Amino acid sequence: MLGKRGRGVISKQRGGTLIEVLIAFCIIAVSALGLAKLQAYMEQRSDYAYHSLQALGLAEAKLEWFRTRGADGESSTMDVADFTLDIVDGLDSSHPIYTVSWTVPQITMAGAVKTVQVDVSWSDRLNRTHTLSLATQISRYNEFE
Repeated sequence: MLGKRGRGVISKQRGGTLIEVLIAFCIIAVSALGLAKLQAYMEQRSDYAYHSLQALGLAEAKLEWFRTRGADGESSTMDVADFTLDIVDGLDSSHPIYTVSWTVPQITMAGAVKTVQVDVSWSDRLNRTHTLSLATQISRYNEFE
């Protein structure tokens, strides 16, 4: 604003009021809480991703065992698992965090194909149980027989 003689009016305010400082602190506090919540969420998702990858590896390894009938390419003396007797339901809890279970229904397609489902379960740090499942079909006839 200009005065009567064209000179500017000088403001006498030199700093923020107490209300402005309190509002600024509130905004900073809300922002800090939001960042803390975001960090906890990202840590939880990262933990889930890590365990999901580990569980996927275990499930794939078990399905590969069924596919190869337990044969080891390095050891030619190893007996191959029997399609009828050895490919059955089972449970493996030898892994520290994970439980691997698999189901093989008795009903097969013309007796030559079995369906295998592998489930890998684990509990997270909040004690919630997660499960990853893979399924495939295995033929009686393969490259090892």
